[in-house]
Amino acid sequence: MLLLILALLLFAGGCSLVQSESDVPGDYELKAGNGKIELKISPDRTFSETIFWPNGKIEKRSGKWLWSEAGIGIEQLWIPREFAPDYILDADASAKENHQPKYTEPGYWAMRPEKHWRTVILPIFPDADMNFRMVRRFRQPSSSN
Repeated sequence: MLLLILALLLFAGGCSLVQSESDVPGDYELKAGNGKIELKISPDRTFSETIFWPNGKIEKRSGKWLWSEAGIGIEQLWIPREFAPDYILDADASAKENHQPKYTEPGYWAMRPEKHWRTVILPIFPDADMNFRMVRRFRQPSSSN
């Protein structure tokens, strides 16, 4: 019984919501098939995005992000259709008929960052388990005196 309680405590401590803006800055990656998106979130509330297309093309974008109690909002983030799961492509197909924006066009993304075993993730398409995963935490430059 003690072993079961210990296992539950470990599992409960493995995943949590990020509560502090200072936990978010860093370098993130989203991989899908042969493509990858690198997202750098800077403490000055700017971001840069590098899209590595499956065909070898590289595209760079940048913009601003916001923090609130609800999480992070990233203005003009782009998750191209090559990185989207089928259910998002289906939703995009009906977006024009319903006068809705498409998920696979640049736009505003609001996410609640999570910590999974000390790694911050930004859920993009959580139903497909597609997330930006932090690969490097931002470090303040050391001052030399």
